[in-house]
Amino acid sequence: MKTPEEITVCKVEHEDAAWKARFLAFFSGCDIKKVGRKAHTYFAAYSGEEIVGHSVVYFENGRWVMDGLRVNPEFREMGLAKRLTEARLRHTIEQGAKEIWYACEDGNLVTICCHLRYGFEKVCPHNHHCNAATMHWYRLKVTPALFKKFPVLKP
Repeated sequence: MKTPEEITVCKVEHEDAAWKARFLAFFSGCDIKKVGRKAHTYFAAYSGEEIVGHSVVYFENGRWVMDGLRVNPEFREMGLAKRLTEARLRHTIEQGAKEIWYACEDGNLVTICCHLRYGFEKVCPHNHHCNAATMHWYRLKVTPALFKKFPVLKP
């Protein structure tokens, strides 16, 4: 088993056929949202050539949305979700984001806890009908206080 220091987290620079095949293999058996032609950036955690964690951030309807955070069960509790989240946050901040969003089911406490530490707050956007059966939206406002608490996010 690799140690967290031996696992690299980076922006996916080329979405070529080889990467797409590894991406689809990583998500086999999972329901993944297609980003289509939206402006987006993928981030992956690698153990050697193997994808062991993945996430995406995309720009839709005037806002940055984080999605698709998944870590291979054998590589959980090694800080990979945190590293993937911070990579997406830094990227969107570098792109000029003033707010960053993600949606999550109430029962996904691991993901919720991962994001709450950065200051995400549960909100119900205009024209969305939040209830116990729906996904809930979370928003992080990019402020100087965020950089003070998490200097690693500063562009």
